[in-house]
Amino acid sequence: MDDIVRQDRRILLQVLMEPVRIVLTTVLVAAVIAIFASSQGLLAFVGVLTILGVAGFHAYYESIERRWINEGMRSRWKGVEDRMARFNEAIVRLRKDQIADLQEMPNTIQRTSVNLYAALRRADMIAQEVGQSERGLYNAPPVWQAASHDPQSKELYRIADKNIAEYRQQFSAVMAGVQRTEAQAAVFMTTLDTLRMKMVGYRLVGRAPEMRSDEFLSVLAEARAQLQSIDTALEELDLGHYPQRISV
Repeated sequence: MDDIVRQDRRILLQVLMEPVRIVLTTVLVAAVIAIFASSQGLLAFVGVLTILGVAGFHAYYESIERRWINEGMRSRWKGVEDRMARFNEAIVRLRKDQIADLQEMPNTIQRTSVNLYAALRRADMIAQEVGQSERGLYNAPPVWQAASHDPQSKELYRIADKNIAEYRQQFSAVMAGVQRTEAQAAVFMTTLDTLRMKMVGYRLVGRAPEMRSDEFLSVLAEARAQLQSIDTALEELDLGHYPQRISV
């Protein structure tokens, strides 16, 4: 997560250093000082701190919105957040009705969501880096105008074609990690959807808790296995060796 924290700090600094923001904040601070400094120094001090605090909080929340580069990745994470909120609400209702007091499952889901967030952020940065550096090349590789009859030229063209094939292979390998991360997000969301509906069903049916405990535990075990597979897959993606210092 260190690379993501550094990226977030760079984005926040960029937002804070925007010329319009600096000018507006400076004007407001100067106005407060000019109005209150001569007669009410304490009020001027409080006013300046308030302006700086509001500007800082506004910049921070704006930087949060800028953390995602690709709208598709942002949408994936918004979907995960929505499923997390719905699942937590279902857990609260389950405990309120004294059907089950789940402890380990929410912790597993929370831990998986943190890992998924980090993987989606790295995949987002990687996709942006690759898109910037390779735009217009992958879908339009060089085309040779005419084949040469010279043996050495033919060999060079053969090597060039081999390089194109290797380029495509390397490109696909890099983007495969991004695509697998998106797929893991889809699995995570659908797993929570299924688990949540099972929980709602067991809570609303009119059977006694002791009659459904075995079935319910079986559902939880299956969901836990799927979540553990997501965790394992995220660890195996190993996106860390791809570029982490991305300019935004």
